[in-house]
Amino acid sequence: MTNFTYQGVLTVKPGATVTVRNDDSAPHTLTAADGSFTTKTIQPGKSTTFKAPKKAGTYPITCKIHPDMTGTLTVA
Repeated sequence: MTNFTYQGVLTVKPGATVTVRNDDSAPHTLTAADGSFTTKTIQPGKSTTFKAPKKAGTYPITCKIHPDMTGTLTVA
């Protein structure tokens, strides 16, 4: 995450442990729009992990703190 955007193509394997780094100046989350997964609040310069869904698909994502910050996580 940088400049209030999710960077690059986010494609992961089903059930993978995903590391998310916040290289922005503000705290963020990476949260599925349907609520099926979320990270804790990630402070600037910090990282966290979460488990990707086990079901393949395309998941719209957002930041709970900055709702205009959106992207897509593809599980394949």
